[in-house]
Amino acid sequence: MLFNSFGFLFLFLPVTLAIWWLCQKKFGLRLALAWLALASLMFYAVWDIRYLVVLLSSISINFWLGGRILHAKQEHKDKLASHWLKAGIGFNLLMLGGFKYTYFLLANLFAVFHAAPPIDPIVLPLAISFVTFQKIAYLVDCRRGDVRRHNALDYLFFVSFFPQLIAGPIVHHKPLIAQTRPDDNPLFKQKEALITGLTFLALGLFKKTILADSMARYASPVFELARQATPGGEVAWQAMLAYTLQLYFDFSAYSDMAIGLALMFGFKLPINFLSPYKAVSIIDFWRRWHMTLSSFLRDYLYIPLGGNRQGQFKRYRNLWLTMLLAGIWHGAGWNFFLWGALHGSMLLINHFWQHVLQGSTVIRRLWHKLPKIISIAFTFLLVAFAWVLFRAPDMTSATHMYSALLHPMTGTNLPALQWQNIAHVAESLLSTSADAGWLWIGIGMLVVWCLPNTTELLAYDPLPNVAIPPLSERRQMVLGLMAGAGLWFALKWMALRPATEFLYFNF
Repeated sequence: MLFNSFGFLFLFLPVTLAIWWLCQKKFGLRLALAWLALASLMFYAVWDIRYLVVLLSSISINFWLGGRILHAKQEHKDKLASHWLKAGIGFNLLMLGGFKYTYFLLANLFAVFHAAPPIDPIVLPLAISFVTFQKIAYLVDCRRGDVRRHNALDYLFFVSFFPQLIAGPIVHHKPLIAQTRPDDNPLFKQKEALITGLTFLALGLFKKTILADSMARYASPVFELARQATPGGEVAWQAMLAYTLQLYFDFSAYSDMAIGLALMFGFKLPINFLSPYKAVSIIDFWRRWHMTLSSFLRDYLYIPLGGNRQGQFKRYRNLWLTMLLAGIWHGAGWNFFLWGALHGSMLLINHFWQHVLQGSTVIRRLWHKLPKIISIAFTFLLVAFAWVLFRAPDMTSATHMYSALLHPMTGTNLPALQWQNIAHVAESLLSTSADAGWLWIGIGMLVVWCLPNTTELLAYDPLPNVAIPPLSERRQMVLGLMAGAGLWFALKWMALRPATEFLYFNF
């Protein structure tokens, strides 16, 4: 079920929210929580009820494994607890690998013998990557002694809570489960949470339907052309920049809508984006982009590998391996492998450059005199070039795209993307001409570089169990106008175009 669908907005959400508030008021929070978990499972089952069995089986096994780890720790059997943890991590990785990488591995193996793999591509269960990370983190936290209460309903809610179920943000159990205690969570009684949540939802819906989906019209046809031929230089650059903006608006829209939906039920989710295209370096970019993934990789992969505790060489090795595995996590393909390796290499170069700056006062002074916009633009272009690997369907497409980007005077243009005279801006925004593409890209650049992000605009504090400051009448009016305008434009757009999936559903 898509957040940007009429069925979700006008049926599932209001019914789920109404019963949640009714149960909470009349029967207590535990029954309301049970309803929310059940509604989340129904939300998941709408896509394909067969995969609900996979999700529930995985949840049950992981909850049992968590209990085994906690029981072993209570009996001071640390070695046994470690064995149970290894079994749990192995089980989750086998589940993820079986669905996500089996076909890729078989295809590459049989390609050596010029034969077709014996199976068809496997349809990924929705949310398998995100849910796998959350369950592994929970088992590790059980082993570390960070889990204080091990309750089946709490665990089911933590894993299946529908706002963040499909594409994150990746949530840790402690801050989310801590919010299920009615005496500790002031948001359950705050109208401010509902108003702010609705505004988040409306602005996210606007970003997805109008900004992200509009960018897709100038990216998708060119990447499809790249399967067969080298695109023209202009359309290749336009497609790269359009996809760079599409991916940001699409994924950040989902994260904003997830925060908003959670707030409407009285819960807080972590911030996932902090204006990443304003980053002044690749290091800064990864502190701002998909922040919950970066935190997970740091806490559960980079640090266990040794972090920076074993000298500079091993620090760089651990960092590069972490990014390589991040690329593989995103998808089964050589393009994702290279994307992770490329970002890992750029991070190493960035860290080395920081080392050079620290060792030379003259270079550091000259560097700091450069306008900040140069660092931002250079970082943005590096990230955009790397996104080509992320978006390309295969390595042939990526090669064609890079050839067009680096040799802009060659290649094939798409007829629909050739230059046209545009009489009216309104008409151009609905056009698929190259002029309209550059206009949309210009609008996107202004949004990401010149405007505050949604969490800044709404002054969102992600700390759990912290009340939202009282809203003045003027603030309520402003938020109401923002939500109303966002919803009106988004719904008008949705009425004209079919709902599209969020890009991270594919990962």
